[in-house]
Amino acid sequence: MKNTLLYFLSLIFLASCGQNETKETETSNSEYSITKIDSFEVNNLTRVFIWDYSAELDRYLGYAMVEDDLLEISGEGEIIKRTHKKGEGPGLYGNWNPIGISFGPEQERIVELPFQILSYDSTYSVIHSQRIQSPLPIRTFGPMGRTEYFQNPDSTFYLVGPSNYLSSHYLIQNEEGRDTLKNFYKIHIQSGDMKSIIPYRESSPYRQTQDIYQELMTKSFLVDHEKQELLILHALSKEIEVYNLPDLDFSRSIPITHSEFVEYSPVPLGTMGNDDRIKPLRFMAGRNQSLIKVDSDTYLIKYFTGVSEAEYQTRIANDATYIPSSDPEEQAILVIKNGEQVSQELSGIAGSILFGLGDGKFLVQEPENQEVEEEKTRFSIYQIKSS
Repeated sequence: MKNTLLYFLSLIFLASCGQNETKETETSNSEYSITKIDSFEVNNLTRVFIWDYSAELDRYLGYAMVEDDLLEISGEGEIIKRTHKKGEGPGLYGNWNPIGISFGPEQERIVELPFQILSYDSTYSVIHSQRIQSPLPIRTFGPMGRTEYFQNPDSTFYLVGPSNYLSSHYLIQNEEGRDTLKNFYKIHIQSGDMKSIIPYRESSPYRQTQDIYQELMTKSFLVDHEKQELLILHALSKEIEVYNLPDLDFSRSIPITHSEFVEYSPVPLGTMGNDDRIKPLRFMAGRNQSLIKVDSDTYLIKYFTGVSEAEYQTRIANDATYIPSSDPEEQAILVIKNGEQVSQELSGIAGSILFGLGDGKFLVQEPENQEVEEEKTRFSIYQIKSS
């Protein structure tokens, strides 16, 4: 196993699928529309990432790249609080960057490191600190997602581990590793007890082959605190898996259909990362990219449709920096309403869809200007409405 994995945030949303192009077409009644309703800028010398929002505090929780500062940001983009916790010494968490951050229960501030999880109060004094027994070190420039939690009834559990943010194929070294792979590590924040949970279902596309979908074993997931459910969407799945909390029993699946989903064949277990067969999986294959909740009964799925090898070669010949999975022209958005997918599919949105804000609203991080170095990071709020 590699001692250290340097994983750039710009590649988080890359993943992959297989070879024969599949198209599933549905009729559209243009029932839904998505509109940008607000925007703000966070002025900072380096790139800022936002991964959670507290409606009670009306502020975002973010992170400043390079400075390695935890940020609390107002709804208008003003940095309200800047806290530096990286480094050696009393009150510092060491030299690893966080891989996840979030607001926890009672508005605790949560920082997930590759080998440790900490909860802080509003003054950033430590409430809990527990060791994570991670099988894979991750070095990154900043948090790659939101650290989810659930409770039962006096205990708090967090879903942690590298496969929350990276393709799970990095954890598979042999057949036994594939057979025993589970979705998460669950850690009890009060005691530090930790265990792996939720095996891959027999219907999973990852269990339908003896080969492996390198770079495509990613997932998007969220805890619905209102309904006490955990929802999981794997990159190649045609369904959302729903589990009851706190027992983590499988409840049901929500089928989804893509209008277009280009697939490429998996590769044999043990294939090296520089093998040419990995390129279609890494860059060209269709995949589900994000699952968010925008109100009490509505979820959105952003997915990358995938491109053919000919399309990919043509585009990178014109622009060597082109990344198909970040192209909104090759993305689409599915709407899940009252537990079912609606027939309409919406066009993609430029930037990274981060999380829902309620009332049909969600936050998007705008694309970075590749030509001019800016001392600000732009965010927009979109809203989905039905006509």
